[in-house]
Amino acid sequence: MALSFDKSYENGGLASNREELLDLTTVLSPRQAPIYGLLPKQKVTADLVEWTVDTLRDPADVAVVEGIDVDFSAGGSTNAEQFNKVARLDNRVEHFRDQFLVSKKQEVYDSVTPVKLQQAEEKAASQLLRDIEKSIASDNVAKAGNGSTAGKSRGLGEWINNSPDTTNDQATDIPTDFLTPTTSIKEDASTLTESEFAGLLGSIFNEVGEMQDLHLVADTALRNHIVDSFTRADSTSTAVRYNLDGGAASVEYNVEMFRGPFGIVKIITANPKCMPESAAGKHDRGYIIDPNLLGWGEALSMGSTMLEDRGAGPRGYIDAMGTLICKGPNGLGKITDIDLAS
Repeated sequence: MALSFDKSYENGGLASNREELLDLTTVLSPRQAPIYGLLPKQKVTADLVEWTVDTLRDPADVAVVEGIDVDFSAGGSTNAEQFNKVARLDNRVEHFRDQFLVSKKQEVYDSVTPVKLQQAEEKAASQLLRDIEKSIASDNVAKAGNGSTAGKSRGLGEWINNSPDTTNDQATDIPTDFLTPTTSIKEDASTLTESEFAGLLGSIFNEVGEMQDLHLVADTALRNHIVDSFTRADSTSTAVRYNLDGGAASVEYNVEMFRGPFGIVKIITANPKCMPESAAGKHDRGYIIDPNLLGWGEALSMGSTMLEDRGAGPRGYIDAMGTLICKGPNGLGKITDIDLAS
């Protein structure tokens, strides 16, 4: 991939001068990191990123008898405490880095394959973006990190889990009220039918009680199965809104639309290099997400740092820091470990 972007340095000069690559991530994220591209971005300033979540109580019969005063006593007819369900969730920041080096001869000679410094930097940035996408889509548990172990962010597969790993995960356990119901997860090694997929959407709707902006980010085999087998899925050109660094943008894509009883779901192809699989080569993972319930906490935006050329050639590294924010695991869904043979 040979993309041209203005540089704030000359080759060999301004060692350790960091340059942010917002333009590059804006161009690449919808194509190479679709989940990352959908997530709203926000700045974070701590290794343990925290946020609060809340839920509404179930509707009740609160008809008022004429002439009865409001009762705030313990035995009152209604509970006036509005924030008794507020919970605190958190995740760990992960540091991503890739380095690049171009030898003196590569920098001087012409070649059919571009091996100049600029192309090396852009390739490293592209690879790092895919590393971030892989972390987001993973089943990773959160790790605090220390001098011998890298810190890790809890991945989407672990957030959307009715029985998450509470032993090894070093982020706060998800409260029961916010766990993803088993009925919103398909993982029983059987064929996914159209009615079962509608059932997943119904389970999500039962949790949130309102129409959502749902996207199914599906690996290749899962998407092919849905497109080939489901009667309520059709291909159309539509604008998918990506939350890019520096703002949001609508990108025109030919996406499949599942028109179910609980609204329309946009079906987007995941990057198969970044998605977990139940077995090698199955490509059967999919996430049903509402970007409003997710986010990317950015501690350090992707940038390039040039290092001193000590004689072998110009060199540097690309790095970024961030974590996945999940504001409502109970409003999301997951498909994994299914039989796609039929």
